[in-house]
Amino acid sequence: MRHGMLAAVLVGALALTACGDATVDNNTTTATSVPPLTRAPKESASTETSTSKETTTRPRPADPQPQDQGAREIDEVPEVAVPRTAADVNYLGELSDADIDVKGVEDQLIGTAGTVCEGGDSELNRATLPAVAGQLIEQGRTDKSVEEVADIIEAAATNAYC
Repeated sequence: MRHGMLAAVLVGALALTACGDATVDNNTTTATSVPPLTRAPKESASTETSTSKETTTRPRPADPQPQDQGAREIDEVPEVAVPRTAADVNYLGELSDADIDVKGVEDQLIGTAGTVCEGGDSELNRATLPAVAGQLIEQGRTDKSVEEVADIIEAAATNAYC
């Protein structure tokens, strides 16, 4: 029976490979071309008539139209200032006062505080705090133990948000 299945598969494979031509023709019968783009001449905001020497002003659109510009190279990504609430400032201040460097990870730490306040004694909370504490230690943001950092985050979050 095994030999019969193998033979059937081989015959099928050979039949498929023996089928004729390719399904795509590389012959191009229609030529495609795109006409070059031309720019219209810029019009002045006012024109002077040659006979009466009066100046007429053409109406301008209410909003300026967007214009394409070339790409520009930047040296660094601009920082976006996120407004902080008083609770955020208090929370981040408590962490900084406990010798935890929060610069650059403020949003993640505020998110962790939300998990603390909403999670209570859930599995997510029990896993999140040690994970964040471990990351802060691995990133060299503190020299405290995982347990100490987790306790500091939990206490600061409770004081500021919960």
